[in-house]
Amino acid sequence: MFAYSKGAAGMSIYDRVTQKYLEGSNKIREAVEMDELTKRNGTTNQKLETAELYKQARALIREGNEFNIMDIPEHKRGEIREKREKMMNFDKSAQDRLIAICNEVDPNMRRSATEPARPLSAARITPRPARASASASLPSQVNAVNRAALLKGVDKVIGERLLDEILDNTGVLMDDVAGCQSAKAALEEAVILPALNPNLFSGLRQPVKGILLFGPPGNGKTLLAKAVAGESKQMFFNISASSLTSKWVGDSEKTIRGLFQIARNGQPSIIFIDEIDSILCERSEKDAEVSRRMKTEFLVQFDGATSSPDDRILVIGATNRPYELDDAVLRRFPKRILLNLPDSEARKELITKTLKKHNMMDGLNSSDIRYIASNTSGFSNSDLVALCKEAAMVPVREIDRSKLSITDGNKLRKIRASDFDTALRTIRPSTSEKIMSKLSDFSRNFGC
Repeated sequence: MFAYSKGAAGMSIYDRVTQKYLEGSNKIREAVEMDELTKRNGTTNQKLETAELYKQARALIREGNEFNIMDIPEHKRGEIREKREKMMNFDKSAQDRLIAICNEVDPNMRRSATEPARPLSAARITPRPARASASASLPSQVNAVNRAALLKGVDKVIGERLLDEILDNTGVLMDDVAGCQSAKAALEEAVILPALNPNLFSGLRQPVKGILLFGPPGNGKTLLAKAVAGESKQMFFNISASSLTSKWVGDSEKTIRGLFQIARNGQPSIIFIDEIDSILCERSEKDAEVSRRMKTEFLVQFDGATSSPDDRILVIGATNRPYELDDAVLRRFPKRILLNLPDSEARKELITKTLKKHNMMDGLNSSDIRYIASNTSGFSNSDLVALCKEAAMVPVREIDRSKLSITDGNKLRKIRASDFDTALRTIRPSTSEKIMSKLSDFSRNFGC
């Protein structure tokens, strides 16, 4: 394995990484040149030689990527990240050509030919029903870090469990979330823009490391986190209380320490903690010793003596009860954004998207949507979705029970605005004025 410390000749880690990248780039160039010569009329032996060159190039790239970014001098990290991304593009191209050549020569060779130079895994890991083994490879998508590199400095048992919490592509995009413009802008500024040009977002422009999304239930806090996971192309941890707590004394603190260590090893990373108030509520004398130690460990790992200002780890917390969070926790979330109840425009947008998604807009026009939106003041996003579902059931309830089993769904009458009037008798807002008053006071005193 590529050594992290200085070698006998005094070569630094930066020099070693650069040298391996240069050797890999030259080997790729050599392989491409030979590939062009032998692609059409080359003999089997020539194609096998080309495949071997691709394998050697991938091996060099793999060696070059086996390092911890924190071991690179601060002023060189941006350069190394750019080179690593470039090398991974080369590695992917080399892998594709290697597989194609092996299939041309002998399809049965594909597995054995590509296995020695297996690409480093990506920042995202698809959760599996059964826990993967330590040697299992992960999908190659974004950052060049393999399972062994992710688990560096982490207890193996705890680390394997945490890797299962990494969220893969959810299929949710920012445009799928109605309203929430301030939260979208903050997340874009903290996650997406720095990925485009990391060198620009440094020093005083360094993005925030903590964003707290708070508001009444059902207004898109968790959905926004899924959208970030879908668009950020970064390692995304989906954490809840069950992910961190354990019946064994000391395991909770080790799990939190392991979580942040894995996030550092695979940075840039995002840690999303849903219902964060259940884990990091205000400390008091009544706290159990285990709970107090867990909160302390989280605060230390998030922003303590062991953390580095250069760490690219974003922690996103979501809660309906922000006023119950500890003061030290609030300090670590400088961006505190209220996801309020949707206004009239957001309600129209959400109702339209929900109905279009299920092809149920034919019986309604824009004036009908405005009418429905004007009669749903105080409804949350989830309330509006429930309202659409209830309205969709009205035409079904009009069918005689004896004819229900033979009715063609395509011949069912379209939803009308009057169906929403009927649904409004059943579906009521889930957010009370008392809750909104508390959230408004918190936003006025501590929000952004």
